[in-house]
Amino acid sequence: MQKVALGKTGVNVSEINLGCMLMGSALDRTTSYEMLDRFVAAGGDFLDTANCYAWWVGRGEFVGAESETLVGQWLKERKNRDRVFLATKVGARLKDVKRIRDGQGQVYWDQVRQEYEYLSAQVIRQAVEDSLRRLQTDHIDLYYAHIDDRVTAQEETLAALQRLVEEGKVRFIACSNFRTWRLERARQISAARGWASYVAIQQQYSYLRPKPGADFGIALNADDELLDYLRCNEEVTLIAYSPLLKGIYENEQKREAYYNWPLFNSCDAEVRLETLAQLAQELGVSRHQLVLAWLLHQRPRVIPIVAASSLDQYEHNLQSLQIHLTDEQLAILNSATA
Repeated sequence: MQKVALGKTGVNVSEINLGCMLMGSALDRTTSYEMLDRFVAAGGDFLDTANCYAWWVGRGEFVGAESETLVGQWLKERKNRDRVFLATKVGARLKDVKRIRDGQGQVYWDQVRQEYEYLSAQVIRQAVEDSLRRLQTDHIDLYYAHIDDRVTAQEETLAALQRLVEEGKVRFIACSNFRTWRLERARQISAARGWASYVAIQQQYSYLRPKPGADFGIALNADDELLDYLRCNEEVTLIAYSPLLKGIYENEQKREAYYNWPLFNSCDAEVRLETLAQLAQELGVSRHQLVLAWLLHQRPRVIPIVAASSLDQYEHNLQSLQIHLTDEQLAILNSATA
């Protein structure tokens, strides 16, 4: 696995970011450990988790501390903290996870947004201490503002993150699900005050493009404006979550069942799916592998977060690293449109 630059930090990380979201909840300890072990053995070092993963799994038995706890246990047992570039997040943990479920454990999704902790200085201070304890480490390499907070002033959030950098508890900071103008405003605030600045932004990004005006709620999909911004500001790296859109590229039934499929289902998506299928067949690879390979060939640079629900799926996805796309093949994929 190759290493790529993270912005202009001077730090190189693996070209694939291993998503640890379901470890400790949907993924048991044995499978999670094996996946982490294989990732490091393959040359990977970039791990992604958050202090809210994954409270929504099951019927209320998980609170959102499970992923960090498992990763922390693995780091302690393997004694390899110095080999890992560790990212976690703050802001999307729920104040009371029990309040948004009914008696049968079903989630009141329309009430989730009001339960987020968001990004006040007090929340950040408590959250980082809790994450450090669960991760069993004295520092976090990349600390994300997980969701945008339109109530707390960005100055307060950034000042709190700056203090963590000064204390050595956080090396670099990043944001997730911020619109481009909010990212730029935050960077201007940091520059004016000499504070740490966001070196990465995490957005949903995949080969299929959402329909114009698609509303993902608190989440955001990387759009043309963000991509154009990043081409001109190489000090910020795009980290792509959900690059396979819950695994919908291979299976029409799974596509139809995907809760966000109405936001993608269009003539443009139809053309892109057909183009992807044709080239995947010519190359003898799966559509999922080709999507990941396409992301790895993009400029501005994209580091996809790759997760899996099984070891076989993990190995299948990592085979995308072996796919080299020519300029002609990239042009075919990039130009596909209705």
